[in-house]
Amino acid sequence: MSHKPRTSSSKILRTHSRGTGPTPLPQDASMLSSEASWSEDDDDVLKFSTTQFALKATNDCIQRKFARLQANALRLKRELWLLQRHVKNFNHPLYETWEADILTRLIEVAHAHQRRHKLHAGVAIGESTVAERENLYHAYNNAVKQIRESTLLKIGLDEKYYEALLRYHEVAPYRSPNPFQTENAFAKWLIDEREQRPAKFDFWAKLFPVCYDRTVEESASMF
Repeated sequence: MSHKPRTSSSKILRTHSRGTGPTPLPQDASMLSSEASWSEDDDDVLKFSTTQFALKATNDCIQRKFARLQANALRLKRELWLLQRHVKNFNHPLYETWEADILTRLIEVAHAHQRRHKLHAGVAIGESTVAERENLYHAYNNAVKQIRESTLLKIGLDEKYYEALLRYHEVAPYRSPNPFQTENAFAKWLIDEREQRPAKFDFWAKLFPVCYDRTVEESASMF
């Protein structure tokens, strides 16, 4: 009886299949892992470079803005110094004087509409150039208290102008000896500032026909 020789199990090559192909050998898995690691490292380097570039660009932009701010600050400082030097040439702020003068005229006009021809302390309307300054100051401040809001409404002015009269005492010390003295200068300034300060222009321009019998444009072109 003959026997077939056994084939040694150690010499049999066996492959195990899962799904569509053979299981990768250990060295193949190692190579794939290394390639994935290199790809991730490249991505990290790229992200770092992009972030670094963005930070540098942002830093450069901030430095340029800071330089511009420094230049603007120096320019504003110089302009402020020039303005302060200009104001020192006058005994009082210009705007407060203009405001005080036109409100003084409004007091006179309102009193005339109320058929009052004498202010407090016997000062007559139109005598502001000859009355003593201290006496005149009290006369006009007290005259404001006698003006009725309804009087302003009759001459076409709303409550905003009545409120302006109530704070007349704040600017009264800056008034000129003659309230007509600053009419032209104030009108020119308002025309120049019309676009920059439309609300201020509208408020004061409305008073010119009432106080000076001229529009602000006419007052500005008098000389």
